[in-house]
Amino acid sequence: MMTYLEIKKTAVMTEKHVLIVDDDKSVLRMLEFGLKRLGSNYRIHTASDMSSAVEQIEKQWFDLVITDYMMPGMTGVDLATVVRKISPDTQVVLMTAYGTSKLRNTTHRLRFDGYLNKPFTMDQIREMVRQTANKSAESTEAEAESGSTFEEIIAGPQALAVRDKPLDKMSIQDHLQKLYINAGTRSVLLIDAKGNLVKAVGQINNAKVSRICAQIAANYFSSANLANLLDNKKKFKASFYEGDDYNLYVCDVNERFLLAVVFDVKLRPGGVWFYTKQTATALAPLLS
Repeated sequence: MMTYLEIKKTAVMTEKHVLIVDDDKSVLRMLEFGLKRLGSNYRIHTASDMSSAVEQIEKQWFDLVITDYMMPGMTGVDLATVVRKISPDTQVVLMTAYGTSKLRNTTHRLRFDGYLNKPFTMDQIREMVRQTANKSAESTEAEAESGSTFEEIIAGPQALAVRDKPLDKMSIQDHLQKLYINAGTRSVLLIDAKGNLVKAVGQINNAKVSRICAQIAANYFSSANLANLLDNKKKFKASFYEGDDYNLYVCDVNERFLLAVVFDVKLRPGGVWFYTKQTATALAPLLS
């Protein structure tokens, strides 16, 4: 299996891969058709939702991701947060009809590589693609000379080992570690229905962890009564607690275990939510 850096080096030497993300399929078709005129060196891919986009990004290297800002259940900012975790050198361009000046002020932390203000012409987006795809190639070549990838520097060899492991070979601990790395969380806790800590990854206060787990479980499972009062047929599947420094997201795995994620308030909840749900789905059969 090739390493992440090898995949990128191969991509730079051969073709430019561009992913367009928009919930409007007519826009996807228009952009796909228009960008194919850039030539055979450009491979244009499309996705109509975040799940499809992330699945493609996890499987192959993209020089550029162009995403709409406002989509059902997520924003382009949520997707960009995830892209930065999976593929930090991929260029990300945000399309918006809401004006770029305000967005630049609210999204500066994510360092978008470009903005496209709707309506735009095909000539404008083609030129944007040419410029940003070339920036991605320069970044990868510089990284190759340094001999280290972003993940090697930030997360170390353990992150690479977990990321490259086949899904069917991953343990419960591997899944928790992958969630911790991908979502950029402070800590990840796997808790049973009685409030006992099963496994944990990240920064944990050992003196408080037992009480934290017990409180999380008590609050979560008591919400079943509230669900009944609101005439829900099933209990709530997740809970979110917003704080001044850290937020807490709790997700049901299989009605016997909970996945709790503590993350900095500066992180967009959409990306954390996506990876937590993805991990809960993967853990369910392992905890049956």
